Amino acid sequence: MSEQADSFQPIPLTILTGFLGAGKTTLLNHILNSEHGLKIAVLVNDFGEVNVDSRLIVDVEGETVSLSNGCICCTIRDDLLRTVIRLLARPDRPDYILIETSGVSDPVSVALTFMMPDIRPLINLDSILTVIDADQVLSLKGENALLAMDQIGAADMVVLNKVDLITSKRLEKVRRWVRDIAPDARIFETSFGKIPLELALGVGRFDLIQLSREARDVHVHAAEGEEQEEHGEEEHHHHHHHDHSLVYNTWVYRSFEPFTLKNLREVTKNLPPSIYRAKGFVYLSDAPARRGILHLTGRRVRLSLGEYWRKDEVPNNEIVVIGSAGGVDAQDLKRRFEWALTREVNRRKTPLSEVVDWVRTSFNQA
Repeated sequence: MSEQADSFQPIPLTILTGFLGAGKTTLLNHILNSEHGLKIAVLVNDFGEVNVDSRLIVDVEGETVSLSNGCICCTIRDDLLRTVIRLLARPDRPDYILIETSGVSDPVSVALTFMMPDIRPLINLDSILTVIDADQVLSLKGENALLAMDQIGAADMVVLNKVDLITSKRLEKVRRWVRDIAPDARIFETSFGKIPLELALGVGRFDLIQLSREARDVHVHAAEGEEQEEHGEEEHHHHHHHDHSLVYNTWVYRSFEPFTLKNLREVTKNLPPSIYRAKGFVYLSDAPARRGILHLTGRRVRLSLGEYWRKDEVPNNEIVVIGSAGGVDAQDLKRRFEWALTREVNRRKTPLSEVVDWVRTSFNQA
């Protein structure tokens, strides 16, 4: 989209939650100390706990610290919503907002703040990321256990942290416990809060479309000799990242046949829990003149209508899917997305007013 149009786009926001000692601040430090090329505004209850590399600090103004990598870190001084509104009024508006809640906060109440009608045009709730201490979570009792369960139940993605401290048998027990509470949540396992930024952040340099092109380069030799589908589809799967703490696979779906909006909504709503993120451009039979932009984070999905397809451009679909190592089934995903394509037996077009309404409500599932 044009720069002017983009300036009116709502800013994505992630709520980072989890019980005391789960590793939220460690994960936050991992993001703040990374070179991601984004202007991230991080809101915390106590900035003193955040251990930002002093070499990154370029300015300190009151309780706001500006970093050389574009991030700013603010203490929530009064009302959370007023703090966010002040951020949006800055001349250097952030690309992304990340809120770390206290260990005893209910993330649902925070999320509801940003789902009010007056706020929705300004903020997109991108995801609720819940961090769990895999070593200690099953030891919580009483009110603490109930709060941890509420935090997990609200999550789009659950980060099982400190998995290096427990046995495989204990880890499987924790997995089952989490799955009982949040059957549709995506679960990522790690140590020291090292979640890939491709999963935590959905804009800027960590763009999954760029990731798909990197995957294409990696697999160019493997793809030689493979038969291509007549309608132009191209698949790249099992793009494996070798850092054992950051392991995931990617797969790319491409085609030139349009999706039916209703069916695409159904497919994205029911992707397997092993799929963490999906992002891409989509060609919709219901709004064929404009590029659809699809985002999935955890179990939260949103669709927006972007710029018009160029006259010299063939409308197409390019969706990058990222999931757990071994959890990206290319044939299953291909079948799901092909089901959503417009077929002769399903040519009823959704009225444009309905398309706009679905887009306005951002496809939210949570």
